[in-house]
Amino acid sequence: MRKIRLFYRDISEILGSNGFSVARLTDAESLLAICVICDKALSDQLAIRYNKTPGRDMMLPEVLLKMLCPNGVEDYELLAYDIMDGQYRVSLINRQTATALPIRMSDALLLHYISRMPFYIEEELMRRQSTSFTPGARGISIPINTLDIDHLNRELERAVAEENYRLASFLHEEIQKRNRR
Repeated sequence: MRKIRLFYRDISEILGSNGFSVARLTDAESLLAICVICDKALSDQLAIRYNKTPGRDMMLPEVLLKMLCPNGVEDYELLAYDIMDGQYRVSLINRQTATALPIRMSDALLLHYISRMPFYIEEELMRRQSTSFTPGARGISIPINTLDIDHLNRELERAVAEENYRLASFLHEEIQKRNRR
Protein backbone atom coordinates (compact mmCIF):
# COMPACT_ATOMS: atom_id res chain seq x y z
CA MET A 1 0.00 0.00 0.00
CA ARG A 2 1.29 3.42 -0.96
CA LYS A 3 0.25 6.40 1.06
CA ILE A 4 0.58 10.17 0.86
CA ARG A 5 1.11 12.43 3.85
CA LEU A 6 -1.53 15.10 4.40
CA PHE A 7 -1.20 18.49 6.06
CA TYR A 8 -3.98 20.73 7.40
CA ARG A 9 -4.12 23.94 5.35
CA ASP A 10 -7.30 25.89 5.98
CA ILE A 11 -10.99 25.94 6.70
CA SER A 12 -13.75 27.93 4.99
CA GLU A 13 -17.35 28.39 6.01
CA ILE A 14 -20.00 27.11 3.60
CA LEU A 15 -22.28 30.08 3.09
CA GLY A 16 -25.91 29.43 3.95
CA SER A 17 -25.18 26.11 5.64
CA ASN A 18 -25.84 26.81 9.33
CA GLY A 19 -22.22 26.68 10.46
CA PHE A 20 -20.82 23.93 8.26
CA SER A 21 -17.31 24.43 6.90
CA VAL A 22 -14.89 22.74 4.54
CA ALA A 23 -11.41 21.97 5.84
CA ARG A 24 -8.67 21.25 3.34
CA LEU A 25 -5.76 18.87 3.80
CA THR A 26 -3.07 18.90 1.13
CA ASP A 27 -0.14 16.84 0.00
CA ALA A 28 3.37 18.04 0.94
CA GLU A 29 3.69 20.13 -2.24
CA SER A 30 0.26 21.74 -1.70
CA LEU A 31 -0.82 20.74 -5.20
CA LEU A 32 -3.78 18.52 -4.30
CA ALA A 33 -6.37 18.83 -1.56
CA ILE A 34 -8.81 16.59 0.22
CA CYS A 35 -11.94 18.41 1.38
CA VAL A 36 -13.56 17.47 4.67
CA ILE A 37 -17.02 18.68 5.63
CA CYS A 38 -16.94 19.99 9.22
CA ASP A 39 -19.98 20.60 11.39
CA LYS A 40 -20.20 23.71 13.58
CA ALA A 41 -18.83 21.86 16.63
CA LEU A 42 -15.62 20.86 14.85
CA SER A 43 -15.28 24.30 13.26
CA ASP A 44 -15.55 25.83 16.74
CA GLN A 45 -12.95 23.39 18.15
CA LEU A 46 -10.49 24.23 15.36
CA ALA A 47 -11.10 27.95 15.92
CA ILE A 48 -10.25 27.58 19.62
CA ARG A 49 -6.86 26.11 18.65
CA TYR A 50 -6.27 28.51 15.74
CA ASN A 51 -7.02 31.55 17.92
CA LYS A 52 -4.91 30.12 20.77
CA THR A 53 -7.80 30.59 23.20
CA PRO A 54 -6.56 30.63 26.81
CA GLY A 55 -7.28 27.41 28.70
CA ARG A 56 -7.21 25.18 25.62
CA ASP A 57 -4.33 23.19 27.17
CA MET A 58 -6.83 21.96 29.80
CA MET A 59 -9.39 20.77 27.24
CA LEU A 60 -10.03 17.03 26.89
CA PRO A 61 -8.12 16.38 23.64
CA GLU A 62 -4.99 18.15 24.87
CA VAL A 63 -5.13 16.52 28.32
CA LEU A 64 -5.58 13.04 26.84
CA LEU A 65 -2.66 13.59 24.46
CA LYS A 66 -0.43 14.60 27.38
CA MET A 67 -1.50 11.51 29.35
CA LEU A 68 -1.32 8.96 26.54
CA CYS A 69 1.63 10.37 24.60
CA PRO A 70 3.91 12.09 27.15
CA ASN A 71 6.91 11.72 24.82
CA GLY A 72 5.12 12.86 21.66
CA VAL A 73 3.06 11.21 18.95
CA GLU A 74 5.87 9.55 16.96
CA ASP A 75 4.44 6.07 17.58
CA TYR A 76 1.08 6.97 16.03
CA GLU A 77 -0.34 7.89 12.66
CA LEU A 78 -3.72 8.49 11.09
CA LEU A 79 -4.67 6.79 7.82
CA ALA A 80 -7.65 7.56 5.57
CA TYR A 81 -8.22 4.42 3.51
CA ASP A 82 -11.75 4.51 2.08
CA ILE A 83 -14.96 6.49 1.75
CA MET A 84 -18.43 5.07 2.29
CA ASP A 85 -21.84 6.77 2.48
CA GLY A 86 -20.26 10.22 2.50
CA GLN A 87 -17.83 9.41 5.31
CA TYR A 88 -14.10 8.87 5.07
CA ARG A 89 -12.90 5.71 6.79
CA VAL A 90 -9.92 6.56 8.99
CA SER A 91 -7.81 4.55 11.43
CA LEU A 92 -5.63 5.68 14.30
CA ILE A 93 -2.62 3.36 14.14
CA ASN A 94 -0.05 2.54 16.81
CA ARG A 95 3.09 1.92 14.75
CA GLN A 96 4.77 -0.12 17.50
CA THR A 97 1.95 -2.60 18.05
CA ALA A 98 0.26 -2.31 14.62
CA THR A 99 -3.02 -1.76 16.48
CA ALA A 100 -5.56 0.16 14.41
CA LEU A 101 -8.73 1.71 15.78
CA PRO A 102 -11.41 3.42 13.69
CA ILE A 103 -11.81 7.15 14.23
CA ARG A 104 -14.18 9.67 12.67
CA MET A 105 -12.57 11.88 10.04
CA SER A 106 -13.54 15.01 11.95
CA ASP A 107 -11.90 13.72 15.14
CA ALA A 108 -8.82 12.64 13.17
CA LEU A 109 -8.60 16.13 11.69
CA LEU A 110 -8.77 17.73 15.14
CA LEU A 111 -6.20 15.27 16.52
CA HIS A 112 -3.87 16.03 13.61
CA TYR A 113 -4.31 19.77 14.07
CA ILE A 114 -3.64 19.68 17.81
CA SER A 115 -0.76 17.21 17.86
CA ARG A 116 0.72 17.35 14.34
CA MET A 117 0.32 13.56 14.33
CA PRO A 118 1.21 12.29 10.85
CA PHE A 119 -1.91 11.98 8.71
CA TYR A 120 -1.81 9.81 5.58
CA ILE A 121 -4.20 8.85 2.83
CA GLU A 122 -3.96 5.83 0.58
CA GLU A 123 -2.64 6.92 -2.79
CA GLU A 124 -5.60 5.53 -4.76
CA LEU A 125 -8.09 7.31 -2.49
CA MET A 126 -6.13 10.55 -2.89
CA ARG A 127 -6.21 10.14 -6.66
CA ARG A 128 -10.01 9.62 -6.63
CA GLN A 129 -10.95 12.28 -4.07
CA SER A 130 -8.48 15.13 -4.46
CA THR A 131 -9.01 18.46 -6.14
CA SER A 132 -6.45 21.06 -7.13
CA PHE A 133 -5.36 23.25 -4.22
CA THR A 134 -5.45 27.01 -4.62
CA PRO A 135 -4.56 28.96 -1.46
CA GLY A 136 -7.29 31.42 -0.50
CA ALA A 137 -9.68 30.10 -3.17
CA ARG A 138 -13.15 31.65 -2.98
CA GLY A 139 -14.91 28.59 -4.37
CA ILE A 140 -13.95 25.07 -3.35
CA SER A 141 -14.93 21.90 -5.19
CA ILE A 142 -16.26 19.16 -2.94
CA PRO A 143 -16.55 15.60 -4.27
CA ILE A 144 -20.20 14.57 -4.20
CA ASN A 145 -19.41 11.30 -2.41
CA THR A 146 -18.19 13.21 0.67
CA LEU A 147 -21.66 14.59 1.41
CA ASP A 148 -23.95 12.77 3.80
CA ILE A 149 -27.45 11.81 2.67
CA ASP A 150 -29.11 14.84 4.32
CA HIS A 151 -26.80 17.24 2.47
CA LEU A 152 -27.38 15.37 -0.78
CA ASN A 153 -31.16 15.70 -0.40
CA ARG A 154 -30.92 19.43 0.40
CA GLU A 155 -28.62 20.03 -2.55
CA LEU A 156 -30.97 18.04 -4.82
CA GLU A 157 -33.89 20.27 -3.77
CA ARG A 158 -31.77 23.37 -4.40
CA ALA A 159 -30.59 22.12 -7.81
CA VAL A 160 -34.17 21.41 -8.91
CA ALA A 161 -35.37 24.81 -7.64
CA GLU A 162 -32.55 26.49 -9.59
CA GLU A 163 -33.33 24.32 -12.65
CA ASN A 164 -29.79 22.91 -12.62
CA TYR A 165 -30.92 19.54 -13.93
CA ARG A 166 -27.45 18.24 -14.71
CA LEU A 167 -26.40 18.64 -11.06
CA ALA A 168 -29.78 17.30 -9.93
CA SER A 169 -29.17 14.18 -12.02
CA PHE A 170 -25.75 13.58 -10.43
CA LEU A 171 -27.17 14.10 -6.95
CA HIS A 172 -30.16 11.83 -7.61
CA GLU A 173 -27.82 9.12 -8.93
CA GLU A 174 -25.64 9.30 -5.79
CA ILE A 175 -28.70 9.12 -3.52
CA GLN A 176 -30.03 6.10 -5.41
CA LYS A 177 -26.64 4.36 -5.22
CA ARG A 178 -26.56 4.78 -1.46
CA ASN A 179 -30.14 3.61 -1.03
CA ARG A 180 -29.30 0.36 -2.84
CA ARG A 181 -26.69 -0.57 -0.21
